[in-house]
Amino acid sequence: MEMTETVVRKKKGITGTALKLIALIAMFIDHFAAILITDYLNAALPANLDAEKMQAWFVEHPHVAMLEILMLVMRLIGRFGFPLFAFLIVEGFQHTRSVKKYALNLGVFALISELPFNLGFSSKLFFPGYQNVFFTLLLGLCCLACMHYFCTEKKGNGRFAPLFYLATPVAGAFAAYMFLNNCWIFQSLLHLELWGNVAVIGICAILSMILLLLLGAKWDVERRNRFSFTILSIALFCIFADLLVTDYGAGGVLVISVMYLLRAKKTKAFGIGCLILSLMSFPEVTAFLMLIPIAKYNGERGMKLNKYVFYAFYPLHIGLLYLVTLLLGFTTFALR
Repeated sequence: MEMTETVVRKKKGITGTALKLIALIAMFIDHFAAILITDYLNAALPANLDAEKMQAWFVEHPHVAMLEILMLVMRLIGRFGFPLFAFLIVEGFQHTRSVKKYALNLGVFALISELPFNLGFSSKLFFPGYQNVFFTLLLGLCCLACMHYFCTEKKGNGRFAPLFYLATPVAGAFAAYMFLNNCWIFQSLLHLELWGNVAVIGICAILSMILLLLLGAKWDVERRNRFSFTILSIALFCIFADLLVTDYGAGGVLVISVMYLLRAKKTKAFGIGCLILSLMSFPEVTAFLMLIPIAKYNGERGMKLNKYVFYAFYPLHIGLLYLVTLLLGFTTFALR
């Protein structure tokens, strides 16, 4: 009796584990510069010097200028990290066995990471003015779960049809809000006061309502519901991110949402995500370099490593960088 051997051939390309490792390395490089080098430079630079004396001081201390250049390069490399994490959240959402457990893990490590994050980036144990990136990833995952559930389970439910009339102005208002508050180009060109921003958002809401009501006049209930649930979910969780002041904020949640909506074409989805990040902050443009590994992504998980290693790396490396910086005397400690 002959036995046939089944040969499992691995796909060529980059696996999900490889993408995670690239993202972790980029993040470490970024945080090394943002915490240790930045605190050293802040401690080394003399205070209350005018421009002429400061220039002379830099001439006498050329290593400081070199460190500033190194810090800039490292922070540009660090821009590789977030879009990869956003991409991996979308991939993880599509393949996870339990979205609830996935969200719970992100939530638990968001809380665990908050104290080392506060110390690393503010030298304070409690700093409610800025929250770590785990909160952004958690809100992004919740947004995907919300869109998936309602756009799949409730898309044909006529009871939700009136939401279309709410979603049409929200679409324009949300777009205006994102451009006014998260786009560096608009922020540099427009300097509007509070009521000016409100007026622009209101006008965009009215225009989008008129336009979408005309375009959607022939849409069936299913298509209207999909539109409504998508727009309202993204707007809701993006606003949550800005209210919580999470790392990358509303723009980060929007990137995750857009990558999910365009998931059929991964390279295109990642590229548009990088474009959104670049509109938020110009240095994020270096993230486009990560299109190379994304284009080679083979869709496989790759080498199996304990997932908690990836989760724990974030608070551990930030905490260690802060501790080293503190022991070297480059930073301080305060409760709040």
